[in-house]
Amino acid sequence: MRIHGVLFDMNGLFRHWHNTGARTAERMAGLPEGTIDRYAYQHPNYRLARVGLLTDQQWAEDVTERLATDYGPDIRSALTHWREDRGEAVPDMIALLARVREHVPVGVLSNSTDALHNDLKHHGITFDYVMPSADLGVDKPSPHAYRLAAQHTGITPNRLAYFDDEPTFVRAAAAVGLHAHHFTRAADVSDRLHAAGLTALT
Repeated sequence: MRIHGVLFDMNGLFRHWHNTGARTAERMAGLPEGTIDRYAYQHPNYRLARVGLLTDQQWAEDVTERLATDYGPDIRSALTHWREDRGEAVPDMIALLARVREHVPVGVLSNSTDALHNDLKHHGITFDYVMPSADLGVDKPSPHAYRLAAQHTGITPNRLAYFDDEPTFVRAAAAVGLHAHHFTRAADVSDRLHAAGLTALT
């Protein structure tokens, strides 16, 4: 069965995080390594931002205030390095994305805050559909996330290919009916899409 559209995860495919901004901020502020991760991403408020109950800005301000309370107000200036770090784009996947969009619509479905929209602009990455979990109000691996994403594209799940580097999310997408694949590298994506009928990619 030929696919009519493609959905991709974002991080690990089109963007890599090396946490250089957080490490720089921690060094400047004299914080133990991993402090920002603990205050930012391991705190329950990050989940609230991922499902749209807090904006990315509100979440970041809360992280800043909690760190400033515990480590002193001077930490605020160092945290700009954390916030300015938007990860590193992956050129071969961006090039493949452009080729795929010549044939079928492509969306990104990512467990992320509403910052995803600006991050894509920052990296010069263009999708036909941009669906951070913050916009959907639900995150992966909930089946509702995949169903809502399919509804946004107007394509039935059994006509959508899906790629993710997280095996749990791949299995969840397959359970909803998507043609779900574990992401390894751009060449593998191209091969799988070729097998699904997008022969012009090769």
